[in-house]
Amino acid sequence: MKLRTSTLGTRPPTRHRGRALVRIVWQQPLWALPFAIFFGILFGNNGRSYLRSYQIALVFAYSIGLGLWALETWVMPHLSPARYQGGRTPLWIQAGLYGGTAVASALLAAVIVNASVLPGFLETPRDLLISLMYSLTFTTLFTGIIYARIFYAQAIARAEAVQRMRADLASAELRALRAQVHPHFLFNTLNTIAALVRSDPEAAEDTTTRLADLFRYTLRASEREASSLADELSFVRNYLEIERARFGERLRVVEQVDPALLETTLPSLLLQPLVENAVRHGVAQLADGGTVTITARLDGECMRITIADDGPGIRPGAAPLGEGFGLHSVRERMLTAGPPHAIEIESAPDRGTRIHLTLPIASAPAVHPQPKG
Repeated sequence: MKLRTSTLGTRPPTRHRGRALVRIVWQQPLWALPFAIFFGILFGNNGRSYLRSYQIALVFAYSIGLGLWALETWVMPHLSPARYQGGRTPLWIQAGLYGGTAVASALLAAVIVNASVLPGFLETPRDLLISLMYSLTFTTLFTGIIYARIFYAQAIARAEAVQRMRADLASAELRALRAQVHPHFLFNTLNTIAALVRSDPEAAEDTTTRLADLFRYTLRASEREASSLADELSFVRNYLEIERARFGERLRVVEQVDPALLETTLPSLLLQPLVENAVRHGVAQLADGGTVTITARLDGECMRITIADDGPGIRPGAAPLGEGFGLHSVRERMLTAGPPHAIEIESAPDRGTRIHLTLPIASAPAVHPQPKG
């Protein structure tokens, strides 16, 4: 007997219904054998009693099997799982339908036995007791099988869901890497390395090593929600040193960080997109270069971080500030910090841009990246 609990809400294909019916035809006689032996002992423990018990068991087996087949074929497909939370028919409804069908089929089998196989099957108290035992035994067996199939189907569905979540997580980590390392930055860095190979091999090697470290940190940090401010600043310094290989003295950096905040945690990979924006839209736009300023100070019970540049700022008519993918990813990461958190953007023509982040001071210890062997 085939139970397809994973296809509720759609009618099984005709070939599947036919296969299930054929399976019932040849399987039910096998199911009836152990019950015929058990109840044959109750009927007298002789050849005639076993034959009679097997006939009765066959009626019960076919009645319950065909009843459940009809339920799956004609009733279950008309249920609408979309009406229920999660888009699945609740287990208690499925169990109630299957269990109720099994009980009703067993009672029908008792009536059939009483009318044809064994007249008087339901007349005496002893016969009623045996009939009840038949009904309970077959109902318990088939209900147990049904529950096992339902739980198995749910376990398979959960395993598939976990697999999909892992695939989605891997995809999200890849998107995080792409968000952190802008294609233009990578292209420019590779061009810088190519130019340095002949003129300054040592600088080319140093830049290549820093680029590898940047990728390594990005991959590791994407696996956790929080990092220490010290680790994030180290990552940003590494990024800025790579940019300095391209800009030279045109790129100037100022840090004003309260040492007491270095072990404070914040969402991983939060600062680099903002610093990259400051370099691309600030320093790179000025012939003489510019300055990127990074400050972090205590503000009440929060940490306030500012990333500023002295570039051209936002020109009138330019795209609205904050619509870039980098800032979008920063906003998403800020949500993991919990309240109170805020992001403020200030910009004016020829006065540069300042982005202020307000983050709660987390009580959890910082998680430092560990080198992998």
